[in-house]
Amino acid sequence: MLKKAGLSLLFFLVKLYGKTLRFETIYPENYKGRDSGNVFAIWHGHLLPLVLFYKYRNTVTIVSKSKDGDIANYFLSRLGYVTARGSSSRSGSESLMKAAALMKSNSTDAAVTVDGPKGPKFSVKPGVIYLAKKNSGVLVPAVCKVNFYKKFKSWDNFILPMPFSKIYIYFGEGISYENDSENKVSREEVDILREKMLELTRDYFEDFL
Repeated sequence: MLKKAGLSLLFFLVKLYGKTLRFETIYPENYKGRDSGNVFAIWHGHLLPLVLFYKYRNTVTIVSKSKDGDIANYFLSRLGYVTARGSSSRSGSESLMKAAALMKSNSTDAAVTVDGPKGPKFSVKPGVIYLAKKNSGVLVPAVCKVNFYKKFKSWDNFILPMPFSKIYIYFGEGISYENDSENKVSREEVDILREKMLELTRDYFEDFL
C-alpha cells in the first residue's frame, strides 16, 4: 500500500484534477427520486467521474476489504463518502446491512457499482436491489457521458475524463420497491435493472459499450 505521504499527495492531485471537470445533470420528466434514500446504480467503468460528482454529500458506498479497497476507502472517506466495507455481491451480506443502516442513520443516498468489483462487464449483482428494498427506497440507474476521455482496455472499460472535460450525468426512471420481511431479489428484477442500465447507456454513451 502507498505510504500516507504518497496517498496525501495523490489525493491533492485528484482534488486539483476534479476541479477542472464540469458537470451537468439530466433527469427524465417522470423522475421518481427522493430527497434522500435513493440508491444510484452505476457501472464500474463510470466510477471516477461519478465519484467526483457525488463527493462531500455523505453518500454511502460499499468498498471491498482488499488492499486495493484500503486505498479506495482512504480516497472515498476524504471525499466525504460514508463507506461500508465488504462485498455487494451477496444479498443480505454484512456490508449491505451496514450500508442500509448508514443510509438511515445519515438520512442520505447510496451509490453502488452494479457490476463491481470484478465483473463480469455489464452484469448486475442483486446486492444493489437488495439495498434499495431494505430501505423501501428508489433505485435510480445513472450513467455519464464524457466529451474527452480515455477508455482503458480493462474488464470494465474504465473511463478517464481528460482535464477540463464536460461530463453529462443522465438519470433513468426510478424503480420503487416495497420493504418485505425477506427482501428477496428475483432474476426478473435483476434483468429489468440490467436492461434499463444498458438502454440508458445506448441512448447517451454508446461508445462506452
